[in-house]
Amino acid sequence: MRDLHSHYLPGVDDGSKSLEVTKNMLKNAYKNGVTDIIFTPHYILDSRFMSNKSSNELIIEPIIKFAKEEYDINVFLGNEVYCNSEMLDLYKRGEIATLNNSRYMLIEIPMYSKINNIKSIFFELISNGITPILAHPERYTAYYNDLDFFFELREMGVLMQMNASSIVGEYGAKAKKMVVKLLKANLISFVGSDIHSDHEQKNDLLPKIEKKLKKIVGEDQFIEITTNNFARVIRNDDIV
Repeated sequence: MRDLHSHYLPGVDDGSKSLEVTKNMLKNAYKNGVTDIIFTPHYILDSRFMSNKSSNELIIEPIIKFAKEEYDINVFLGNEVYCNSEMLDLYKRGEIATLNNSRYMLIEIPMYSKINNIKSIFFELISNGITPILAHPERYTAYYNDLDFFFELREMGVLMQMNASSIVGEYGAKAKKMVVKLLKANLISFVGSDIHSDHEQKNDLLPKIEKKLKKIVGEDQFIEITTNNFARVIRNDDIV
């Protein structure tokens, strides 16, 4: 399994609180067969979670070395950027990170309400060579009765990442039902843990998750969304 969305980076957001916690999280990931992880700390404008790219690069450098030497896990850096109208400018100024400095940017939208300019923000990013990846679409309750919204985003060129444990009910029955719909509609391109601490058991659920995903999308598509598309992001290759 390759993890596109996680909060392992210590002390910068609501994820890992210390280097010790991060190491515990990496140990658990290794135990459960995770081989590659993108650290995606929150960047929420005008909040205490404005994890600047250059600061994050300094924090992650020794962790990359540790993870590789201790567990043979490849670690990369990005952000989970909370959608705002200044994203393109923040990117150009080097404040926020794409995933492994690729064209791909992980983006979160409001969880419980709709905002009118999401599509225009995504269009601006796409027009400037950035491919948005919508984080955990199955969790946006405002869109539970609006599957067309996700089809329209996908047609624009937006990709989508599900939280792996949604498929086993970790985020509730409604999120589980929604992620099944998204998977069956072939709208999911990536899987991530969205893990925040060493107390969470999300990686321990991977065998059960793998079984359920394969049942829904089949072996070939399972490999695409859990392995191959992740590799394409890291190499900055095209994803259809």
